[in-house]
Amino acid sequence: MFGPLSYEGVGRLVKRKLPVIEWLPKYNTNKAVADLIAGITVGLTLIPQSIAYAALAGLHPQYGLYSAMAGAIVYIIFGTCKEVNIGPTALLSLLTHTYTHDTNEDMAVLLCFLTGCIVLLCGILQLEIKLLTFVSVPVVAGFTSASALIIASSQIKGLFGLSYNSEGFVESWSKLFENIGSTKMWDLILGICCIVCLLSLRKLKDIKLGETGKETTKQKSLMKLFFYIATGRNALVVIICAGTAAVFKSNGQEPFKLTGHIDAGLPDAGPPPFSTVYGNQTYNFVDMVTHLGTGIAIVPIIAILGNVAIAKSFSTGAMLDATQEMITLGFCNIVGSFVRSMPINGSFTRSAVNNASGVKTPFGGIYTGTIILIKRLNLLTPYFYYIPKATLSAVIICAVLFMVEVGMVKPIWKSNKRDLIPGFVTLIACLWIGVEIGIVIGVAIDIVFLLYFNARPGVEVERTHVIIGIQYVMVTPNSGLLFPAVDFVREAVSKAGADKVNVIVLNCRHVVHADFTAAQGIQSLLKDFKRQEKHVVFFNLSPRVAKIISFEEKLIIANSDAELVQIIKDLKSNTAVSSNKENMRFEMSQIMEESDPQHTSVQITSPHLNENNGTRF
Repeated sequence: MFGPLSYEGVGRLVKRKLPVIEWLPKYNTNKAVADLIAGITVGLTLIPQSIAYAALAGLHPQYGLYSAMAGAIVYIIFGTCKEVNIGPTALLSLLTHTYTHDTNEDMAVLLCFLTGCIVLLCGILQLEIKLLTFVSVPVVAGFTSASALIIASSQIKGLFGLSYNSEGFVESWSKLFENIGSTKMWDLILGICCIVCLLSLRKLKDIKLGETGKETTKQKSLMKLFFYIATGRNALVVIICAGTAAVFKSNGQEPFKLTGHIDAGLPDAGPPPFSTVYGNQTYNFVDMVTHLGTGIAIVPIIAILGNVAIAKSFSTGAMLDATQEMITLGFCNIVGSFVRSMPINGSFTRSAVNNASGVKTPFGGIYTGTIILIKRLNLLTPYFYYIPKATLSAVIICAVLFMVEVGMVKPIWKSNKRDLIPGFVTLIACLWIGVEIGIVIGVAIDIVFLLYFNARPGVEVERTHVIIGIQYVMVTPNSGLLFPAVDFVREAVSKAGADKVNVIVLNCRHVVHADFTAAQGIQSLLKDFKRQEKHVVFFNLSPRVAKIISFEEKLIIANSDAELVQIIKDLKSNTAVSSNKENMRFEMSQIMEESDPQHTSVQITSPHLNENNGTRF
């Protein structure tokens, strides 16, 4: 099946599948320093996000840290894009909660393993294009925006210091209004202050001092300081709030709801759970898979969408190996499941921080993983007890706030207003019904639009004159002749030939596909025109399509403008000859009837079109 590979071919294949072999021998001190700075910066962003996203997924905080370690380290070996940081994300955390909220942590770990297996299989089979073919940009924008709103809504209760169980956008807000009377004012004040600080600090990196390219040393230093404060704003706000809460706690006061105890130490490495016990009942592998349901398909697809999109955005015009990115993401989830990780994929926020921090190679992930490891080894764990829940809610809200694709509406409106329909329907369906059903509805609308416009292709009809003044009609379909479109095209051609024009030219320059149903429709059309003594000339028809649609009536085909002109001349001449002979036959019949009522009619056959003009199938 496959030819033998040369040593050079094997070497290229290994380097493509293990990119670390390519860049590691070229690693030097300058790259190491840049990666160290970027890795630590991302690590300080990742720790509070990991804790917050674990809470969003309905898991204990340590599961977010488990997830952060696996992805950062595995991506070093297999990853192709130096900026990408693999770890827990808001969107996958939301989906994890959707499918595992009424179970235990084992279900989330198994979902991580199955996600990795499916993504890896898709990568090996190179299915990334097939999986993403029917997911348009407006649908992705609607899904992402809805997810961001759902995530932000789920964190409102933490902002108000409330505790209640809720699912989805509608229930989150209805439960908020039901419990609004129990709001803890100190949590609300702290949460609002955190949001204001996070959004304000985010703008620091955009401050420009002096004229671009002519900044003084002091101005450059200040701008660099602003950049590091902006990129490390999550960690900075969390540390300040945790310190404030610790001071209150030491004085016997606890005005804020705190994160509480986080288990220290490393996770127990081992295979993912294929059975579990919760609710005093044992569930085997089949039971667990049945419970996860559509999540086994939805979570991998969303993980692939997010990861490939992020890698493309940072590829700076270079060719992205999407297949390798899928294989890498699959390994990250599979390995992660052996250290109790929940489903993970690339984070745009952390990848942007990585890029802005000047990362040079994927090795920056080792420093990020080391920061997480230090945290897990009980060196920092006691201090995270004091992180207020309102602060974590603020971190999540500010992280997803800019996922709402408001800026996408204007260009879509200018480009094609119709594309707003699947986008807004996806948004509304995700908010009211659920994200997994919402994206299915959005894709279904895209497919309906696709089928409709294939069934109703544009058809141009124009009356044209050839050199000698003979008039004919040119009909040009704007797409293939497939079964949904055949009746529409046939009707357009019939209307074009309904007047006194006897020659209809079907310009097939856009027709690259046809099927048997379309062939039947064309054959029926030719028979109708033949009875009306009209002629159809196929212009620019590909031989492959011609073979499909010429199984009964023969086709008259012109392959060039010169052939088309000559064929129309011949058809016009033959029509005139046929008309004269019909008149002669009528006159002869009249004479014979007058002389002998028992006459025998004489059949006169019109001459055929010259076989040298055009092509007949």
